[in-house]
Amino acid sequence: MARRPPRTRRLGLQARVALFYALGALLFSSALAGTAFVVTRNRLVDSAAERARDQVEANAGRIRNGLEDLPPPDQREAVAEGELDTVELTLDGTFRPNRTRSLLVFEGESRSIGGVEADAVPQPLRIVVQDGSAGQIITTNADGQSLLAIGVFIAAIDAEYYELARLDELDDTLATLRNILAGSAIGTAGLGAALGAWSARRLLRPIGNVSRTAQRIAAGDLSERLDPAVDPDLARLATSFNSMVATLAERLERDSRFASDVSHELRSPLMTLTASIEVLERRQDQLPEVAGQAVELLGTDIRRFQRLVEDLLEISRADAGAASLELSPLLLSEFLEQVVATTAAPGVEISHPADADDLIISADKRRLAQIISNLVDNADKYGGGATDVGYEGRGDVVRLWVGDRGAGVPLADRARIFDRFSRAGGEAGRRATATGSGLGLSLVAEHVRLHEGRVWVDDRPDTEDGAWFVVEIPVGDVESDGEFA
Repeated sequence: MARRPPRTRRLGLQARVALFYALGALLFSSALAGTAFVVTRNRLVDSAAERARDQVEANAGRIRNGLEDLPPPDQREAVAEGELDTVELTLDGTFRPNRTRSLLVFEGESRSIGGVEADAVPQPLRIVVQDGSAGQIITTNADGQSLLAIGVFIAAIDAEYYELARLDELDDTLATLRNILAGSAIGTAGLGAALGAWSARRLLRPIGNVSRTAQRIAAGDLSERLDPAVDPDLARLATSFNSMVATLAERLERDSRFASDVSHELRSPLMTLTASIEVLERRQDQLPEVAGQAVELLGTDIRRFQRLVEDLLEISRADAGAASLELSPLLLSEFLEQVVATTAAPGVEISHPADADDLIISADKRRLAQIISNLVDNADKYGGGATDVGYEGRGDVVRLWVGDRGAGVPLADRARIFDRFSRAGGEAGRRATATGSGLGLSLVAEHVRLHEGRVWVDDRPDTEDGAWFVVEIPVGDVESDGEFA
């Protein structure tokens, strides 16, 4: 089973660069934000704990001062309630309401100051304080609130003293800090993506220039070149590319010149052969039957050869850049009637919308006539003959078509049949006997290109069998004085 490529490969290079920048920025900013949060939290917790310890020591000192003058336990039955109340009032003045609560364990009894119960003090902290040391621990109560529990042992009166302080303000501060850092990380990722997209565009700009230049060269403009001075790092690539294009242009020019020279050299003997065969055809009835058949075949092939030479000359002029349009206003309905009348299928129906009867376009008369005649001739050779020729206006363009009732053109061959010396190939291409030169449709494509239009083949729109060759060219700027070419 073939392995599927990673999903990231489905993205374009620019998108992948932007994505990697965004991920890198997100990872870096998240690590930085996490480190900053941990360090800040530890500092804030340490600062809060230090302040709380100072407060606990101060309160423990007040308790010691208030209770150390009591008589020994064996000389009294119980601690005077008034004295403990005095200590509690003294401590209440130092506490923030609903923030700090304390617990005093004195002579085996727990006394709450602020409403804290004995079981609210974490047991590990109790163990540490009972051993005569001071300790602290962060815990949570039943409501999920964070508490800082601090305990000290008051040796002078053999008592344990605990304070539980709520950390609401600290939690709020940390939550705000966490949101700010998370937002900063997301914003940094967005900036990273923007930076990645900008960097990718900058990095891919030379490649885009190469692509656009290659497209213009593929369209036939062999004068296009890359500037090696634009990017020193790509100078070698630009030089190699320009050298390749120069070599290609030179080879195409040489081939075009060769075809043109050969075609010109063939015209003179062809004219002689054509004249000679016309003489023989006029006296064909005086020749033996076998000789007459030979003259007929020879005449057919010579005319086909002459058509091929003329097409080659036309194409060589186009390849050499010498082809240009001679525009003139054309009354399209009359023009098509004249063209169809000169073809081998004068009975072809000409159709168009009623409102397009007076449609006038600006086009090259000779080239447009060759477009229609070549399409009609192609239908006669490969499609059982043309059935209709028509046109319709579509805003700034006019659409012409030639239909036939042949076997149609397979989808795989619809673009290739406009190549030179192509007859659509294989069984699918032989819609009839292959008697053409393979240059008729390529000349159609070339003439349409000069008119800045397009040509294609499709199925007939009336769902009948056959092909539908469509040409679309601009209407052009029409200035007419009533006389048409």
